Amino acid sequence: MAGRYRLHDVLGRGGMGEVYRATDDVLGRSVAVKVMRPVDETLACPERFLREARASARIVSPHVVATYDFGRDGDLYFLAMELVQGGSVADELRTNGPFSSERALDVVRQAAAGLTAAHALGMVHRDVKASNLALSDDGTVKLADFGIVRFLDDAPTTMTSNGQIVGTSLYLSPECALGEPAEPAGDVYALGCLLYQLVAGHPPFMGDSPSSIMYQHVHADPVPPSGLRPQLTSEVEALIFWMLEKDPSRRPTAAQVAAGAQPPHLAGDLDTTVVLSPVRRRTSKSLLAGAVAAFVLAAVVAVGIALDTRGVELPATTELGPTQSRSVAPEVKPRVTPTPTRTSTPAVTSRPEHRSSPAIGATKRAPKSKVSPGHGKGAPKSKHDKPRAGKPRKPKA
Repeated sequence: MAGRYRLHDVLGRGGMGEVYRATDDVLGRSVAVKVMRPVDETLACPERFLREARASARIVSPHVVATYDFGRDGDLYFLAMELVQGGSVADELRTNGPFSSERALDVVRQAAAGLTAAHALGMVHRDVKASNLALSDDGTVKLADFGIVRFLDDAPTTMTSNGQIVGTSLYLSPECALGEPAEPAGDVYALGCLLYQLVAGHPPFMGDSPSSIMYQHVHADPVPPSGLRPQLTSEVEALIFWMLEKDPSRRPTAAQVAAGAQPPHLAGDLDTTVVLSPVRRRTSKSLLAGAVAAFVLAAVVAVGIALDTRGVELPATTELGPTQSRSVAPEVKPRVTPTPTRTSTPAVTSRPEHRSSPAIGATKRAPKSKVSPGHGKGAPKSKHDKPRAGKPRKPKA
């Protein structure tokens, strides 16, 4: 390719291309080459390929896959990158099952270090998930795939020009599910979803369609993972709930996660305690989000969704590839798949009023008897009244 790279076996496939093991004949080294075929009016467009190359090339971190070269070969674009040969976190999870608390914390903290480097340069990854975390032979975790990166100085939107929300529904933050701009806190939320998945074996919210999963991100609280994995340490569970706060301002930063920071209540900071119990009272922003969620999700159905669900074995969800054009909107079912979660406000079922029957436990009041004007204290008796029993009165003379 381009007279320089010889492609070998396929290492992986994504929404915007394929990744090959390759040889750089100029420098004589093994590399990974991502080959991308542009598709008009989708995420797979040349401008996004170039953005990905420039974004990843700017980041210098041992926890981000290095970028070497970008170019074009005929109708194809390619991105030459560091070859990471240990597979991905998704591969390890698929092979070995849920991680131990220690292993999960190690992976997430290394990934957070990569995010910290990106956030420091004003970038939001927007697609943090297990398949986008590469593992080197020495155990280093490296953040990969900046294909839908957002620069913070861009126009404030989470949608493409044709109205598609971008991201992966299983890891999409509540604010992004409602169409708000992607911020670094959204990456932290996605990493919290990943931490939950690593210890529980599946993401915190699952459903039959992206819309049902997005609804849960906005409205539902996850089942405590300790209920699924009793051996889970309290440190990991507390960190999960901290990262999954509905209010982005209450989440830790990526730098805090990378540094091993503890949630405020564990660190003894009483002034900034974060409520981390499984049933949490929603913030005012969450309540407002609930009021508009139905409208936003309906809008998503109308304009189409670019939510990827690749790289996740559990659960089986609707995969919506970025190659879908504007005219082909995916079918999104309004039904929400119930998740055994505990919410802060119990559901109340209204019952119809039955005026003919009193409520259970109510005492039926007897109707008030009418008193004629002649019946009262000191009032003369009528001729129909019976005389009282007792001593008879003397007739008047």
